[in-house]
Amino acid sequence: MKRFFIALSLGLALAGCAPKVVMQATGPARTANPAEGFLVIKETDAFTGPAEELGTIYIKDSGFTLSCDYETVVALATQQARQLGANVLRIYEHLQPNMMSTCHRIRAKALRVADLTPYETEIVWNPARRLRQVDFKASTANRPFEAATSSSLRYHYAGHPLQGKVSLTIETVFDCQRSYFKGTRNPAYTLAHEQGHFDISEIYARRFTKLIQEQVPTVRELQARQEDLYHQLMLEAQATQDKYDTEVYADPSKQPAWLSQITQQLNELQPYASKQVTLKI
Repeated sequence: MKRFFIALSLGLALAGCAPKVVMQATGPARTANPAEGFLVIKETDAFTGPAEELGTIYIKDSGFTLSCDYETVVALATQQARQLGANVLRIYEHLQPNMMSTCHRIRAKALRVADLTPYETEIVWNPARRLRQVDFKASTANRPFEAATSSSLRYHYAGHPLQGKVSLTIETVFDCQRSYFKGTRNPAYTLAHEQGHFDISEIYARRFTKLIQEQVPTVRELQARQEDLYHQLMLEAQATQDKYDTEVYADPSKQPAWLSQITQQLNELQPYASKQVTLKI
């Protein structure tokens, strides 16, 4: 039940004008569950799972596009695919920036599969999406604990210089391929414990949101302070994760009280649940 914390990269994209989005539906849009996962299949990766095609999406240069890096265009395509009710975006063409265009341009299919579980590599925290044993996909060979959760915080911000502001978005992410679950002793208890670890990560994501909202008014200040702020918060998060394990390992009867405390802290931080902050440029 040991829990590992992995820090992910940070990114900034400033936009003057967004890329042009061309979407063509091939059937009626489906209703998607907001808590449902989403899978992006890059053009270099194979995908052979049975899927229903809901539409095609083309992200191209609008002629005055300043923010058209790969991450941005994939995010735009993902947003459009979700509107169609898709849970998979399969990119089949990717044009790199060249002398004719400084933009990444992609063509993709919006697909829907009945069950994402076999394909998911990560899960973004959502109150309606609880961890399941099948979400833990790392090998259990030679592992010392009954289970381990690998989760992290990541954030990126994008915006428009002409508007004088950017939007910062923070996510809490569970890494399926680095998390394992043996399930040999009281699986329900173990799963609840691992969900507690994931929820603690979400608590610190919300605290990070609160910290930035209260102390960091501009992008320049965030760029200057982000490493120190992030590092300090992660030290606190890891200390809480370790304390959770230490106390529950010593006395398993303490787990319900811990889980109740975790839920209470999430509720107290509900004003920051969106994990989005607007910053001045």
